[in-house]
Amino acid sequence: MVLVEDLLTDSLSACVGSWFETPFTHPFLELKTVSVADAVRPIPKRWVDDIEIDEGFGAEEGDLLGEGPVRSWSMDEGKQRLRDSLARLNLPEDRVSHANLPKMNRHELASEKRRVKQELKRYDADFRKQFSRLPTHSEKEPMRPLYVYYRRLKTMIAQAETSKLGPRESVTTGPDEETPRQGGRRPNVEDQIAALEARIDSLQTEKGSVRVKLQAFQEKFVSENNRKIRFHKDILPIEREYRMYKNLKEEIQKAETQLRDLREDA
Repeated sequence: MVLVEDLLTDSLSACVGSWFETPFTHPFLELKTVSVADAVRPIPKRWVDDIEIDEGFGAEEGDLLGEGPVRSWSMDEGKQRLRDSLARLNLPEDRVSHANLPKMNRHELASEKRRVKQELKRYDADFRKQFSRLPTHSEKEPMRPLYVYYRRLKTMIAQAETSKLGPRESVTTGPDEETPRQGGRRPNVEDQIAALEARIDSLQTEKGSVRVKLQAFQEKFVSENNRKIRFHKDILPIEREYRMYKNLKEEIQKAETQLRDLREDA
């Protein structure tokens, strides 16, 4: 009498044996593999592994979490830089305008415009050299009188070219008038500059809000762990805010680059 155990053993043996016979085929047996060095294409590591965060926790010069707010010039220093610019341009502080402005021809106006533009660019360059970023719209507020004068010169030049007046004829608007605009609108480049400045201000505000949350988390982490944040796993509770903070920094850098290019072409 054949036992059930013997039947099962024979059946399993035949089944397993067929897997290793020559006629047996399977897609996995036909896979072609290539060995690649880890230096060429490393195996992705998990977020929770002990991998040190690149550049530190939100690190950038003048904007390290835990080292206070983003630095900037004080209003007094900004006003002093305006006075220095006016002195180099030989313009009075109480009324930022050249004494012979009404008598200037188009070429003289263009020369004066270049001088003023150089001072405005000097302010931006000095700010960028010290803080590794361009000044925001609010941080350029001390230079407003010079910007108003610059726009006035641009308008006068445009009027001179449009009306084709004589070389010594007056093309100025009244000295007490507000900054004029052609057709009620500023040139397209100035519109783009204003839009970028507003965008940078908005991004900086949003970045500051996120930074406050990261700052609070970092202070709590240091207090509880007696060390600074170093690894990705350390910031799992605020991963979303951390990513947002880095994205905002990148967006600000892109906008500042576009703004710098526009100002150079203006």
